[in-house]
Amino acid sequence: MIVWRARRMWADTATPKPAAAAPDLHSKIVDVRCEGMVVKIIPARKNNYMYLITDLPTGCTAAIDLSDNKILFDVLKQEKMKLSYAFITHHHEDHSGGTTELATACPEVKICAGDERIKAVNHCIKRDEKIKLGQMTIHCLHTPCHTVGHYCYFVECGAGGPPALFTGDTLFQGGCGGFDEGTPEQMYAIVKRFCALPKESRVFGGHENTILNLRFAETVEPENSNIHSRLVWAQKQRENKLPTPPSLLCEERLWNPFMRVDHPDVQQYTGDTDPIYTMFCLRKQRDTFK
Repeated sequence: MIVWRARRMWADTATPKPAAAAPDLHSKIVDVRCEGMVVKIIPARKNNYMYLITDLPTGCTAAIDLSDNKILFDVLKQEKMKLSYAFITHHHEDHSGGTTELATACPEVKICAGDERIKAVNHCIKRDEKIKLGQMTIHCLHTPCHTVGHYCYFVECGAGGPPALFTGDTLFQGGCGGFDEGTPEQMYAIVKRFCALPKESRVFGGHENTILNLRFAETVEPENSNIHSRLVWAQKQRENKLPTPPSLLCEERLWNPFMRVDHPDVQQYTGDTDPIYTMFCLRKQRDTFK
């Protein structure tokens, strides 16, 4: 019932027909709408996603991550959109590589990040800082694990629509990012924080890796029918070059093993009831899963 209600909240407004995917893009460009906000999903590189979020009452627009400025600039020009902000999740080049070029081409744009390793930042965000974008509020959530300076962005819609969570390389559909500079304890704390957010939040991760994540999830919980159903859905999406993000936060709690480390079935896979040790074991196994 929770999943059904959350889907209905996001299905009340029409979604435009997806644009055709260019031969060199891994997915089609798709708009996801709710009351007061539209999120444009933009594919880049091998499997990255960038996002444009627009406050519908005011037209104010921000980018999430800068993987490929050429694609971003082409979309902005085609859609006649003006960028006000760019929010960078972390310092890895496939998420932050376009900051210097953007700063040169559009010096009026506020480039926001929380890691000094990211170039051309003109607004250093602080833990739990809130930034207004039109009628929307962007909450800057410090999520150190994949990198020590990683931030996720939780966006509340001023018009009353459900929120969105942009997770970079922290959380993916059916999985999570590697603990490159962090620990299982940190990832567990992040999961607990995400679980406290509204269940109807949509989750937008930074990569298209859902099928592999769900295949791993099936090895963890082979009897979990939610995982199998979502994997079938994801495979159909990818056959049509459609992106698999977003998912609903309440759905991730049904099929994402990294959000289920307190669940007995996931703990059975790792052979331990400690959720932090379970998190450690899951990530270790996922690191070598192909």
